[in-house]
Amino acid sequence: MSDLLARLTSLLPARADLAEMRRDPRRDLLAGLTVAIVALPLALGFGVSSGLGAEAGLATAVIAGALAALFGGSNLQVSGPTGAMTVVLLPIVGAHGPAGVLTVGLMAGVMLVALAALKAGRYMRYIPAPVVEGFTLGIACVIGLQQIPNALGVPKPEGDRVLPVTWRAIEEFAKAPNWTAVGLAVAVAAVMLAGARWRPTVPFSI
Repeated sequence: MSDLLARLTSLLPARADLAEMRRDPRRDLLAGLTVAIVALPLALGFGVSSGLGAEAGLATAVIAGALAALFGGSNLQVSGPTGAMTVVLLPIVGAHGPAGVLTVGLMAGVMLVALAALKAGRYMRYIPAPVVEGFTLGIACVIGLQQIPNALGVPKPEGDRVLPVTWRAIEEFAKAPNWTAVGLAVAVAAVMLAGARWRPTVPFSI
């Protein structure tokens, strides 16, 4: 019991951590602003994709970023919204609403603290890279399909299954094409891709 308590205590910030935070505040502030500029459009987009709205994504990114900075265990970590959670949360929002998301979030937090206390992170090295890359690619495809109704300028059809919703959106677009929306979506994508090549340090995603 005492060993488990010691492990939980080790997760809390110590005096050395607080002293490290005050060592170079200018560099930390610049790094924080850089991450915030990149994470802002992600937070807004993922909030909309999850079905809770842009304001939920923004609030979650701010709170999670502050907690990660205070309780994080690495000097190199970057915290921010993740695309994987939008796919997981969308059916939960549809079935149980925002209260269901809060419950699932608390359950996931308890599980993460327990895994951290058990030092389970060291076993991540045994997960093959293709598994992680395949998972990430699958999530990217799902998020891309979720944006098809917006890109086509049609109301999002009912349902939480991505492929049927996307197909119905394409059928609606075929009945009454909205080329202005398509042109705007293509232009935004072109600016983001070309801008990232032209000036990698400028956050064109905003």
